[in-house]
Amino acid sequence: MPEFENPPATVDVPGARVTRIVAVDAARHTVWRCLTEPELLARWLGDIAAFPEGVAVGATGRFAWTGEVVLAARVTALEPESRVEFDWAEGILSDRASTVELTLRDIDGSTQVHLVESGFPLEGDDAAKRESLRALAAGWTVELDELVELAEQLEAASI
Repeated sequence: MPEFENPPATVDVPGARVTRIVAVDAARHTVWRCLTEPELLARWLGDIAAFPEGVAVGATGRFAWTGEVVLAARVTALEPESRVEFDWAEGILSDRASTVELTLRDIDGSTQVHLVESGFPLEGDDAAKRESLRALAAGWTVELDELVELAEQLEAASI
């Protein structure tokens, strides 16, 4: 089983976005399940991932971190086993929502996950914007590491 060294998320201050690419030693369908099944989403992205209508285009839901923030979300695009995109914002969906896009590709016997979160309504000077983006990047570094771990555990259990 290859062990990948995944770099942390990066920030693009002028573009107001965070990106990260990770390699997962699991089949694409296993990683896809982790992105689209609410009970699996809650195991790596927040403590709660509630989508009462399921994860489908137009579906709304929420992500929550215990004792922290609650984000309202709406699925805006879904290409099975390829791409999922959603808007999310603290509290309720508004013009302050950012967009999260997760794209999957097969690379050298693994699944590559490419994350881009963009559209942040950042305030302040460049230093303040950079600091906000760095905090978001640190969060995505932790969350995507948890995704990798979960998907690889599920894959190992299915063999």
